[in-house]
Parts: sequence; C-alpha cells; structure tokens
Amino acid sequence: MPSFRVGLTERSTRQAATYVLSLTRAPLRSGRGNAERGAALYQSTGCGSCHVVEGRGGILGPELTDIGGRRGGVYLREAIVKPAASHPPGFLVVRAVPASGAEIRGVRVNEDVFWITIRDASGTLHTLQKSDLSRLDRELEGTLMPSYESRLSGPQLDDLVAYLATLRGAK
Repeated sequence: MPSFRVGLTERSTRQAATYVLSLTRAPLRSGRGNAERGAALYQSTGCGSCHVVEGRGGILGPELTDIGGRRGGVYLREAIVKPAASHPPGFLVVRAVPASGAEIRGVRVNEDVFWITIRDASGTLHTLQKSDLSRLDRELEGTLMPSYESRLSGPQLDDLVAYLATLRGAK
C-alpha cells in the first residue's frame, strides 16, 4: 500500500483511522456500558427527536436503526462527542441569508440551480429562491448535532454507545 502522507490533512487522517476502526462488528468489551441504561438515556436526552430508530423518531439527523451493524464503538463514541468529525453524507449544513428576512441555518434537503430547500433545527422546511438570497454558505464541516462530551459522564457515554451498538436493523 502506498504512503498517503502527502495530500492528507490531519483531519482526513483521523477520519480514515476512525473509519477503519469502525469496521469492526465485534460487540463492546464486557463491562463497557449497559445497553438498557443506554436506551433510556437515548430517550431522556432527546436523541429520538432528531434520529429515527425502527420507524420512530425525528428526521433531522441520520437514521440509526442499523448503526450498530455498520459502525463500531470507536466511531459511535466519536460521533457523540465530536459530531462534526464524523459528518454523515447527505446532511450538509447550509446557511441562507435572504435579502429581506432572517437567516436560515439547517440541513440541505434539495438544491438545484434556482432553488434550495433547507430543514432547520426545529424541523421546518424552507424553500428559497436563490435569486432572493444575499448569501448562501455551505458549512462542509458543520453539524446541527450538539456535542455530548460535557453533557454526559464517561459511564453514560459507555451506556449510550452500548445501546447504539445493539442497533443492527431488521432481525
């Protein structure tokens, strides 16, 4: 395998390493979190207001029904504490500033040459004509998901990751 030192940024290197580590499908080591407590924590922290699990939840964030089958514990933990580092495809954050009106920041739902549709943090859809905008910024590393690094303790993070790791989709 050729060396990739030239051309990869530190962030790209970290993302590649996180991805490779996430490929494991092995369960978390025993003693590293309780999935039942993690499920309760998932509900109490409001994760379900943005994410769908088995057809229930919000639509602002990625669906998590089979996340445990696609991602390992290292990736899951990083996505919770540093959400911008594991930016999922299809969830580009944009900021639109109409010539008249308030700024709108959210996830791009659809875009063509003339129009852009944005879902804001409250879930409201905004369809805007680009010619009416004074500015349209794409936040390539932006995310609407808050970091839970300071909101959850280490054991709580272990519990939440243990729960997410159990989500393997339809059985």
